[in-house]
Amino acid sequence: MGKRLTDKKTHVVLAVTLLLLASGYGFSGAANFNSGGNLRSHYREWPGLESARFLVRYSPADRALAGRVAEEADLAAAKVARLLPHAMPADKPWLIIVPDQSTMKKAFGWGEGGGALGVYLAHTIKVLSPRAWHWLPVRDRVAVFAAEGPLVHEYTHYVLDLRTGGNYPYWFSEGLAQLTEYKINGYQWLEEDSSLAAGTFTPKALDRALNRPDTQARAYRQSLSLVTYLEALQGMDGLNRLIDGLGEGVPFDWALKKVYGLDQSGLWQQWELYCLADSRWFLPSGRK
Repeated sequence: MGKRLTDKKTHVVLAVTLLLLASGYGFSGAANFNSGGNLRSHYREWPGLESARFLVRYSPADRALAGRVAEEADLAAAKVARLLPHAMPADKPWLIIVPDQSTMKKAFGWGEGGGALGVYLAHTIKVLSPRAWHWLPVRDRVAVFAAEGPLVHEYTHYVLDLRTGGNYPYWFSEGLAQLTEYKINGYQWLEEDSSLAAGTFTPKALDRALNRPDTQARAYRQSLSLVTYLEALQGMDGLNRLIDGLGEGVPFDWALKKVYGLDQSGLWQQWELYCLADSRWFLPSGRK
């Protein structure tokens, strides 16, 4: 399970991913299909519309906003596509506009005290309606949703899933989504405990740390740092070639070696040197 909002931090704009992982990797095609069907079953009777890139479902309460959210989703998807080119499938992904946190949590069986602004699972993106962004003045909610909301982050997860069939490490998916979010929206998630000065994680430990509340912020920061390092080596072209390799079904280490000449162990070693030379990964909370 990815980042979730806590009651104390609902003013922070976070893009959240829900992924059920086996051995640290994303869904297989069959798991995507089955999970997607179960996820969508909650919303099949809701009103809908079709945009250029999405099949949209929304509650009656969001009828007036649905068209605007769909437009913003198409714009976000087009921006991601410039960084991560992909062919659109015949079956468009679903975009579900969820009216409130209670509805969001009910679909996943989440308890009290948490929530999410956005979730990706099985070719389906769920976003919390701008109406429910109650920490903002009503007049600002749609504009902030468009500028800083979860659409870019979650659509990046969809593109990676689409291009690789789920063949990627969890940390790479979260790092890539944060990188596109930063490039497009200029947004970084920084918390009190996100500094890497508190220590870093091994590859296996990093995937686990992404889902633990006490290590989550730091694990997300490390994931972003790792993918930022890869982007510094060979730009988005290198990342796209890595994704293409994963799309051929080869293990991550093989694809990494082909593009960067590094296995995952070598990547960690070189990345640690990169981090030491770039103090931003060790800055206190709230500083960029």
